[in-house]
Amino acid sequence: MNIKKYKLLLILSGIFLIGFLYIFVHINNTWKYSEFINKYAAQYNVDPILIKAIIKAESNFVSNAVSNKGAIGLMQIMPATGKQIAQYLQVKDFKEEMLFNPEINIMFGVCYYKILDTMFNGNSNLILASYNAGLGNVTQWRQMNPIVEYDSEQMPFNETKKYVKKIDKIYAMLKFIDKIKKLIFFGQ
Repeated sequence: MNIKKYKLLLILSGIFLIGFLYIFVHINNTWKYSEFINKYAAQYNVDPILIKAIIKAESNFVSNAVSNKGAIGLMQIMPATGKQIAQYLQVKDFKEEMLFNPEINIMFGVCYYKILDTMFNGNSNLILASYNAGLGNVTQWRQMNPIVEYDSEQMPFNETKKYVKKIDKIYAMLKFIDKIKKLIFFGQ
């Protein structure tokens, strides 16, 4: 190889490294709460990387986050939804404040995701749309257009379209980082 090829290889390697470091730093807080994420993802047979993507999009891993609509915690669970999930899980004496507890919030969020997964036969677009826009809204959309499978472009609300695309993008980045990590640490 001549000098020009070495320079080009060095430049390309540098660009790759900078890109990887940017992605890693940009979403570096996804290791937080991994114990709870892995525990409940395994319990409900849900991809833990997907749960991390949802948490990243919903709250950026801020456990005391509250949305302007009143959604609470890491997975941004509405109090009414939290109450329903508590009843489903037979959690006694549910209080809205419990949603600020990272473990409870993740347990409820993963359980809710699994319920939606079952209802929508694994259609990730409908599951994520329901998680974002509410089950009632998605059920209405489906009643109006029962044949449509709803890819992210067919969502009736722009916010929901953006949400589904955002989750997909974060999920792809996290999957990529997971592959790199496995290569570097030999599958660990």
